[in-house]
Amino acid sequence: MRTTGKRCIAGMACCALLLSLLGGCGGANAQPLPDLSGMGEVLVIARKEGSGTRAAWEQLVNTQEAGIDEIATSTQAVLEKTAGERDAVGYAAYSAIPADAGVKVLAVDGIAPSPETIRNGKYPLCRNYTLAYMGELSDLGRDFLTYVLGAGQALVAESCTPVGKTVTFLSDKSAGTLTIQGSSSAAPLMEALIADYETYNPNADISLTVTDSTAGLTAAIRGECDLALSSRGLADYELELLETAAFARDAVAVVVHPDNPLTSLTRAQLKSLYDGTLTRWGDLAG
Repeated sequence: MRTTGKRCIAGMACCALLLSLLGGCGGANAQPLPDLSGMGEVLVIARKEGSGTRAAWEQLVNTQEAGIDEIATSTQAVLEKTAGERDAVGYAAYSAIPADAGVKVLAVDGIAPSPETIRNGKYPLCRNYTLAYMGELSDLGRDFLTYVLGAGQALVAESCTPVGKTVTFLSDKSAGTLTIQGSSSAAPLMEALIADYETYNPNADISLTVTDSTAGLTAAIRGECDLALSSRGLADYELELLETAAFARDAVAVVVHPDNPLTSLTRAQLKSLYDGTLTRWGDLAG
């Protein structure tokens, strides 16, 4: 019995040492922290309820976002606020962050988002862009979806990771109107796809209304649009009601002000910031 007790104590000591080496709240893959003494209280920025990016973030980081300070209504709003506030942290669709956005994109668990790390799944915060619809699509809707999942994959590859191979597309030139509603994160890519498709089919009249993923999916269920554009996984009831087609894979990127000395955070650290457990940048070193 005494020997067993000593082994237990020794095991506990080893575990404590391991946790210490992992850097406390940082956990596995924590990077050595730079000097954060010049940083103040963290300004935590989140997307609004209904946003597909917010839903994906909460799932991937395992946070309820109880510590948020400001709500941004769009990807652009997140970027503008983060670029203007030295102590801010936010998240945005990787493909929607222009080179001149004035923000720094951080690595997560030591892995930076890139076309390669998104394609091979090594970057930990990835999600799909999906088109969803109720019932049967019109001839124009089917023709457009065939384009998106085929020839359109070449255009997808310019900003996101394609989910299929580019194939030759010959439009059937279906005439009519097609309405799409949903995600602001996926909207720039969808706008480019619509414009390119209309070069194949000049008879098409396609409109895109930018709201958020939930609003788009709800509109499709209610018959208020032909296609919903979503940047989050669908809920069970949505999957029961809607047909879906993933057409691109993207990442949720962590953004901070360029003056922030950090280059990487772990998911555990991000959870602590967004849960409100840590409220100052210097707390990350605690």
